[in-house]
Amino acid sequence: MALWRIRVAVEDRPGELARILRVMADHGGNVVGVSIHTDAVGAVDEFVVEVPGSHHRLVADLAEHSRDGDVLAVPAALRDVGDDVTRALLLTARLRAQPHRLPEVLGELLGADDARWAALGTPAVPDFPEEPESVLLVPVGPLRAVRLRRVDRPFTWTESARADALVRSVLPPTGPAPTRGTAVTHRGTRLFVWQVGPEDSDAVQRLHRRSSAGTKHRRYLSPVDELSPRLLNVFCDRERGLTLAARPLGGDDPVALAHLMYTMDPGVGEIAFLVEDLWQGHGIGTCLARVLTAIAADWGLAELRAETVPDNGPMCRIMHRLGATVSPPRDGVVQARMPVAGTVPSRRPGRLMTLLTQAGAPGGPRR
Repeated sequence: MALWRIRVAVEDRPGELARILRVMADHGGNVVGVSIHTDAVGAVDEFVVEVPGSHHRLVADLAEHSRDGDVLAVPAALRDVGDDVTRALLLTARLRAQPHRLPEVLGELLGADDARWAALGTPAVPDFPEEPESVLLVPVGPLRAVRLRRVDRPFTWTESARADALVRSVLPPTGPAPTRGTAVTHRGTRLFVWQVGPEDSDAVQRLHRRSSAGTKHRRYLSPVDELSPRLLNVFCDRERGLTLAARPLGGDDPVALAHLMYTMDPGVGEIAFLVEDLWQGHGIGTCLARVLTAIAADWGLAELRAETVPDNGPMCRIMHRLGATVSPPRDGVVQARMPVAGTVPSRRPGRLMTLLTQAGAPGGPRR
């Protein structure tokens, strides 16, 4: 029996995972570990499987059930069999005692073949383009990064989020990302932003009444005149996510809403926006999108998604600015997907950043 780490891109519909497991069982495979990832191609399931004999026939059969027909299989070790959460916590404990060993610990967390300090602006390109490999840059504060390289197995967005979370574990605690305060759009509009609560229901209703039918349709993908009490409760339910409201400084009523909601897909959040017609074109949507991305990174999310109608040009432009990929229309809807990890710099330097800026420190300046 040989141990293999097998990665399969799975269709996001009921029963697909069961079909993958049935194929493995038909080949005598014993699944001893499974992890669900999100990546540019969508949902990716990674299994640690004990396989009798050759694994080639199993990989070929799995490819017939993969969304893109591609299956990655690399040898695994016995140390790969275990609880990922326990492993991450032990690595965090080690890193707190020896923060200068961050590259080594990140390499162990993600099974990288090489891990080293780099400047944050270092291009994430392969050392040898002719060889299949993957390179990941993990930001460590505003100037430094750790460059990870792994042959034959690309890094997923979920793994990037894990690395980002491990880095933040050794930085000083900063508390949750703020959901109340001022923000300035790239066009210079100053906003006051806060998290919506039940006390805001009347103001939110007034915002919807001032918004045109087209604006509301682009937000909800269906005709909406006024918000139902049920939908207002969803906006205020912190178990489902959060809703931010924004008003210009000196104003009274909100002119925009921004939503970040949990989904059933691990590590994936869904975002949506409503900007009053008179305030569109002032950069408010982009500004709120950046705020939501910072909050999503604080929550440890790996991916943000947004769905809208094809003619919602402003929403598509916002997502493009944030580095999202916008899919072709399907059933009258376009979906934008973007990774979260690494998009928001650490908010406060600490012991690790002090190490990085000391002369002679790993990755730091030299005298």
